[in-house]
Amino acid sequence: MLKGVEEMNPANEPLRGQTINRLTEILSEQKKLYERLLELSRQKQKHLIKNNLGALEEIVAQEEGLVLQVSKLEEGRVACFSCLAGEYGLNAESTLLEFLQHVAEHHRAQLKKLHEDLSGVLLDLRQLNQENTALLEQSLQFVNFTMDVLSQQSKPLYNADHEIKVERLTNFLDKKA
Repeated sequence: MLKGVEEMNPANEPLRGQTINRLTEILSEQKKLYERLLELSRQKQKHLIKNNLGALEEIVAQEEGLVLQVSKLEEGRVACFSCLAGEYGLNAESTLLEFLQHVAEHHRAQLKKLHEDLSGVLLDLRQLNQENTALLEQSLQFVNFTMDVLSQQSKPLYNADHEIKVERLTNFLDKKA
């Protein structure tokens, strides 16, 4: 059962306000980090297309650092939300939208805007990551195809006298160079 505003302890209001402010700060920081991840994913896509492995390695290293930061912020967000869920009589698994129905209007508008912004960034990031995954899969298929073609070049062949004649991969590569 949800606690009504009148049932909440007014003495807890400053603590709730501080916790909501902290939650807002965390969500803002997460939004910035996800926006940076989105930008890195765009750069990664360009480098995937250009097959620039050095740049890809740098981007992946940057992404790992950002993901670690997001993870730490997520722990703080979960802690804030759990605290507030208890205060407002909500389930700790409640969504931010469900939570917004119970907070004061001055907090609600800012949190709703953050929710919308974060949702948009995460949707864009998810789509871009799917596109990048498809590019990687295509590249992997090409590499596998190339390896198959190259490995067939070194398979033993039989001549007319049924003698084994081995085509060397190096001969094939020398011809291509």
